[in-house]
Amino acid sequence: MPRLFELSFDSPVGVEEILAAFGDDEYWQERLAAFDSGTATLDSMTVDADGVVSVVLTVSLFAYRLPKLITTLVRGDLAMTRTETWYPAGNGQAHGEIEVAVPGAPVSAIGEVVLTSSAHGSRLKFSTAVQVKVPLVGGQVEGFIIGRLGSEIGAVQAFTDRWIAANR
Repeated sequence: MPRLFELSFDSPVGVEEILAAFGDDEYWQERLAAFDSGTATLDSMTVDADGVVSVVLTVSLFAYRLPKLITTLVRGDLAMTRTETWYPAGNGQAHGEIEVAVPGAPVSAIGEVVLTSSAHGSRLKFSTAVQVKVPLVGGQVEGFIIGRLGSEIGAVQAFTDRWIAANR
């Protein structure tokens, strides 16, 4: 059964500015360099006429960086594929969908994001379902992933805020 996780963050940056950053190749290159130590690639990015942004990333998950519980389940290095799609929704809102898969491992996550304008910028509401289909230990691995999500999402939001401020 998937494990659910929700959180929210306030940002001093407006929804439109965040969407504009997500449609900028330089933003993604700098974000990947800041968080994945050169182990991630931006495989594709499209921005359609309606302002919908879709990106596909691949992140190498080196075995030495993973908890022992995970490395005993899957041998060798893994690659995580993350697809993010961001939709302008009008009325000062945007919606995002984030899908994560680890080919060769029974791990997946699906997240939904709502960005809403606020008096001082915007508010991000994030919810996700993480599933690890391994009897007996799947829940422990899900717990490990959930335990890292809050700080990682917060760090990405802070990076985005700084990047936008520096590139206005």
